[in-house]
Amino acid sequence: METITNINRRERKKLETRQKITKIAMYLFKKQGFDSTTMEQIAEEVDISKATLYNYFPVKESIISDYWQSNVKDLKYHLLKMIQLMPDTSSRIQKTFIKSATELFKSKQDIYKVYLNHWLRNFNNPSVSKRMESGFEDIFTMIIKLGQQSGDIRKDLPLELLIKHLEFMFLTACINWLTDPKLFPLEKTLNHTVLLFVDGAGAGSRGRKSKSKTYGKDSSQGSLL
Repeated sequence: METITNINRRERKKLETRQKITKIAMYLFKKQGFDSTTMEQIAEEVDISKATLYNYFPVKESIISDYWQSNVKDLKYHLLKMIQLMPDTSSRIQKTFIKSATELFKSKQDIYKVYLNHWLRNFNNPSVSKRMESGFEDIFTMIIKLGQQSGDIRKDLPLELLIKHLEFMFLTACINWLTDPKLFPLEKTLNHTVLLFVDGAGAGSRGRKSKSKTYGKDSSQGSLL
């Protein structure tokens, strides 16, 4: 029977190989471009067989995903500490969005585009999309729970729905910025996204008051209909 020591040694070796593959592959991607780098070249540089490489990463894009998740993991600790010091949900989301976008997206646009395209292509494939989770799930979960505790966020909607909704709004803001930076400046777009999540798109009481004033006027003045 295999000992725990042998199992731990084997798992450590697998982790070291995975990290080596990611490190060398990312070097090649940056040096000669993602499209110009082949899986065969990566295997050769890492000094492993192609079969071994495919056991770790079935496609090049999955290496990008692994690298991206590692970067988010490094950032997550600081974000989780930071948001607990913020006074309300709006400031927590805003700080998370801005810090994440500045440290990840702005400095790694090409990498993020590859990751995002791969994620979108496999959105309806649970076995793949689960492995490609961004890593922001824990952060958004804490933001929502803290908001519910303080009364900033409603409690009658499923937690998972709120988390996914916030994540998709964040991704949409970043996609818009990548697509047209002039039309969608990153920080401004993210701030608008925070307002949209927290306050919604409806005019609320302000809109109702405005509408009631309009309806109170003489209907003979005409209508838009």
